[in-house]
Amino acid sequence: GLLYLIFLAMLINFLLAPAGSLMPILVTKDFGLGAMQLALLETLVGIGVISGGLLLSAWGGFKRKIMTSLAGIIGVGVSITLIGLIPASGFWMVLAASFVLGVSQVLTNGPLHAIMQAGVMQDMQGRVFSLLQAGATAMMPLSLLAAGPTADVFGTRIWFIGAGALCVLAALAATAIPEIMKIETYNKKGTDLVTEKDSSE
Repeated sequence: GLLYLIFLAMLINFLLAPAGSLMPILVTKDFGLGAMQLALLETLVGIGVISGGLLLSAWGGFKRKIMTSLAGIIGVGVSITLIGLIPASGFWMVLAASFVLGVSQVLTNGPLHAIMQAGVMQDMQGRVFSLLQAGATAMMPLSLLAAGPTADVFGTRIWFIGAGALCVLAALAATAIPEIMKIETYNKKGTDLVTEKDSSE
């Protein structure tokens, strides 16, 4: 299940990494705006991240952390898709979607790291988190290599629309993988806690 989560994180990073690089082009060319509006957009993402952190601290997420994380991925995907679909006259809606994007990022990453910390033995956590970081980082140059020509040929918006839609599909597909959905029922030795409980009774 942890391996599947690492692959999912790599896929999401591949899809979303170019968004930051393409955002200035989207704002200036597709919306015909300038640096002030781009700065406002980035500020709304940051405010969303802070708000998401406060929300997650107060709420704690769903009882099953994996559901919170997958819901966050769907939120990220929907936000990115909307940013690509919103017409040039609706920049205020892009700002709203950027705020939701910031909130969703926290809902995605916070529970994901908590799941890994709870499910990986302490002496292995450095290796697992290093593998996760290495895989996610490796996706950035690969995704930019793919996003540049795609944006040149089909326009900047197509990457936002496609990447956002694939994020949503990836999260929905993850709900059909038992190893992901049951990941919180395993302890750090890989034993099913539900099975342990049943056998002890």
